[in-house]
Amino acid sequence: MKVVLAGNPNAGKTTLFNALTHSRLKTGNWHGVTTRPYIKVHRGITYADVPGMYSFNGYSMEEASAAGEIKSADVVVNVVDGLTLKNSLSLTRAIVNINSCTIVYVSKLGALKKRGGRLDCAALSRAIGLPVVTEIAQLKELLRTFSLQKKSDCPQIKNFSQSAIDAAYYGGNLNFSRAEKLFYNKYFALAFFIFSIILMFFMAFFPGMPGDALKNATEWLITVKAGEAVKSILPEGKVQSLVCDGIIGGAGGVISFVPQLAVLYLFLTLLDESGIMSALSFVTDGVFAKVHLSGRAAFSLISGFGCTAAAIMTTRGFTSRTSQLRTVAILAFIPCGAKMPVFLTLLSPLFKNPFPAICILYFAGIAAALGACALFKGGGEDMLSEVAPISLPQPVAVLKKLYFYIKGFIIKVATAVLLFCIVSWVLSNFTFTFTPCEVEESMLASISRLVLPLFVPMGFDDWRLAYAMISGFAAKENIAATIGVLMPEGAGLSLASGIAASVFVLACPACVSAFAASSRQIGGKYTLKFLFVKLVVAFLSAYLIHLLLSL
Repeated sequence: MKVVLAGNPNAGKTTLFNALTHSRLKTGNWHGVTTRPYIKVHRGITYADVPGMYSFNGYSMEEASAAGEIKSADVVVNVVDGLTLKNSLSLTRAIVNINSCTIVYVSKLGALKKRGGRLDCAALSRAIGLPVVTEIAQLKELLRTFSLQKKSDCPQIKNFSQSAIDAAYYGGNLNFSRAEKLFYNKYFALAFFIFSIILMFFMAFFPGMPGDALKNATEWLITVKAGEAVKSILPEGKVQSLVCDGIIGGAGGVISFVPQLAVLYLFLTLLDESGIMSALSFVTDGVFAKVHLSGRAAFSLISGFGCTAAAIMTTRGFTSRTSQLRTVAILAFIPCGAKMPVFLTLLSPLFKNPFPAICILYFAGIAAALGACALFKGGGEDMLSEVAPISLPQPVAVLKKLYFYIKGFIIKVATAVLLFCIVSWVLSNFTFTFTPCEVEESMLASISRLVLPLFVPMGFDDWRLAYAMISGFAAKENIAATIGVLMPEGAGLSLASGIAASVFVLACPACVSAFAASSRQIGGKYTLKFLFVKLVVAFLSAYLIHLLLSL
């Protein structure tokens, strides 16, 4: 039996899918988290979590994919937001016309009761002629019942009784709370967002703050204590060098940035779970319209602080092809979480307090993204999106998301980055005939010297730095890891070269994962075109910055 979970955006479909299938798909308090159908078989039942939709008219690519899954379903679980139930039932009518085997699951009942609302499930079920449940246990029991009957046995629903719906449901106090009145004011919302971002950087990067203190402690524990322990066990030689320089110095050094990334992700999660990100999207719609986008771009740009590939996937819900192309093109300018360790690796030796420099880089990335977007021709798009109510984040939900982000980063470092560090160490310790050698005579040195001239205008005179920059095209964490492997004494950059290198990392194309996501969403032709343009912009920007700072 195939069960499809469908409903309006931000109704709680993915949360229900996770509960039914014991999955851990990403959830969010905003429109566009689910960008394609997710399917999982659990205890003989095939569950499909589809993107949010408002109708079957194909308003976006997401809705088109959701409509296809609903038509092929044996049973549709229509997840209805309890706070907007009457509006949500218009989609229920459309679903029933396509697939009469439908169960209505009402979410956010606790929030409804909190604002003085009520719901009589039995009365609502009689009013619409469909089973209505609010508990997962009730839903599972109904699904077992549906599995024993034929699809033709489902009743054909013709009309909903509006008067009976009014009697069964009361939405409670619909007035905005004080917090909502504040955050739906575009000036306050923008000011609060900017303040939050600065506070996030302060807590993560300012000397003595939690992010910086924990990062130093983690770095000491991994690179110093673990390195000393390995050296006391392994005899001096290539094996010791591989473990200490290649693995601990490279991948281990990147792991030490986890506390600062945790602070970064914590703030982004709090903005999401509180509904502030959703409000920001709503109030910035007019601002983004000036650069031919809608407020939905705010979701993508803010998501870009975490992961560029994930942010690119959120553009699937855009209604305008031109707007999607614009957003994908500019997302590389938004510094993702993987770029943060690189900035710190390059700038920490140059600044006693890297906090102001990091802030400038991040805000420069946002400004460059919006500026580049304004250069694109073509119209914008209309915005149709749910606005989540402003509320205090639930600690459990925040911790789950934080765990999800940090776990993903650690897995990436422990797999892709670790493998890259080992390969880099091998290439830098052997000749083309695989004879052990000094690093300057290695095959890596020979290869990297070929690309070094591209980086000379940035003030680079060391092939190891050139190789580190090139390695970032696979994954940005590789830059910090490569510097840790090949240059344990530090990059040794001047102020002009360090800032030029940071600007290059800021402007250059994102990683392989982002390239693949872009190819899926906008096609290989546009992806390659944007890749070339970003490379040119990155090199020219870095050259210019180095020239100006060297005067």
